[in-house]
Amino acid sequence: MSKTIHVFLFASAIALFLFLRLYNISNSLFFFNDMGRDLSVLETWKTTSKPPLLGPQTSALPINQSAFYFYLLYPMFRLLQGNPISSIVTLCLIYVGLFIVGLKTTSENKLLTKVLLVCFFLVSIHPQYIIQGRFVWNPSLVTPFVIAALTSFYLLISKFSQNRLVVFSLSIATAISLSYSIAPLLVAFFASWLIISRKHFLKYCLYLGASFFIINSPTIMFEFRHRFQLIKAIFFQKSPVQQGLDFITRTNNLSQFIFSTSHHSLNILLFITSILVCSYFIFRNRHQKTSLQFISSFLYLSLLVISYLTPVSIQPHYVFAFTSLLFVIAATLPKIPLSLTLVFFSLVYLNPQLLKDYFKDAPRTYQQMTTCFEQYCSKFKDSTFVSVQSNFHPFHNGPEHRYLMSKFGCNVKAIETENGQAQFMTVILDSGTFDDRTNYYELELFGKYKQISETTCLPNFKILTLKKF
Repeated sequence: MSKTIHVFLFASAIALFLFLRLYNISNSLFFFNDMGRDLSVLETWKTTSKPPLLGPQTSALPINQSAFYFYLLYPMFRLLQGNPISSIVTLCLIYVGLFIVGLKTTSENKLLTKVLLVCFFLVSIHPQYIIQGRFVWNPSLVTPFVIAALTSFYLLISKFSQNRLVVFSLSIATAISLSYSIAPLLVAFFASWLIISRKHFLKYCLYLGASFFIINSPTIMFEFRHRFQLIKAIFFQKSPVQQGLDFITRTNNLSQFIFSTSHHSLNILLFITSILVCSYFIFRNRHQKTSLQFISSFLYLSLLVISYLTPVSIQPHYVFAFTSLLFVIAATLPKIPLSLTLVFFSLVYLNPQLLKDYFKDAPRTYQQMTTCFEQYCSKFKDSTFVSVQSNFHPFHNGPEHRYLMSKFGCNVKAIETENGQAQFMTVILDSGTFDDRTNYYELELFGKYKQISETTCLPNFKILTLKKF
């Protein structure tokens, strides 16, 4: 395939990738929950000039991701003046930028060029990637680093070099630091080293250790400063209770999130097929263990075993190591099976109903929220606590609302840590109704009160102001 065709295909894939993430985004972006948490951290960094030492806290363990997550988001946050679309733009730049770099560096290797083209196309159309690109609960930035780790590992096994080891180590360390859900993949890599090639194993460990140290140096600084608070939390703080650890639930969740079709039976069928195909590839390539097909198939099955044994429930944002491996495996197929595979997933993933769901208007837009809070905060100058009553997600304390209120001049206090420092409570009715209680007991902490005002911004978005007796 000529370079001109490669460039055309890749440019088309980029256009598709950007269209599926940015079309109508100003109206369809639902600014919600963790997005507000992220922007609040970045705003504090901007105000104090002190970069955070910790990333977001994980939902499975009482520990935080690397602050590198925030460092990636910060430049575009500053450039776009705190607009939440900055996270989506950052995601697009990382995916497109790293795949372009990968294409340029592997231009002489036909197999890896094909791998990158196939992977980028499937990343572009896969529902989980689109959903987590447009609805940025936690923008998933890991896949380019996972694919970089996979391709560099393949090259490293084929022919050892220091440069390849550096790329592999930094890539997998970055991916894991951005999401600890990628950690089982590293265990699978270790298993592959021991089976395929045991040479330079000590070097692998040293380079990996150095890479993790570099990416997580802010966290290490935090630990020394705060007497190893995170490490103590792992051993002494109770972790969140995990649900759905039985075999059937895990299988349903893995199949649903990895393949993300609209049909449960089809997801299960594709999941079983992937296991059978990978088993066949391992058997067929048993005498060519350095082939990309063997390596990626072995990693996929190893990762499945580890995931079934790990006492953590499967979430949608935990499956990007699986999808990356399957995309690479698909790219190793012969021309006709590969073409059929791409056509099949194009028809499944680009159906009109899914596209309509991606582009539909949000219940409230970011611009509508800013107009509302700008109006409210221009009149209300007293210190205030904030609570939320919402039908969207009952168990959150409204970090997106706190962020916008602070941005437009309200003096927001956190009742969880600053109780007694305000005589007012601002209650956000976000498609909810006021019922004299809140999920996080903010009103109970606040005490007896009377309502002094109500601001109606939208039919589904109101602001109540309460004053303590």
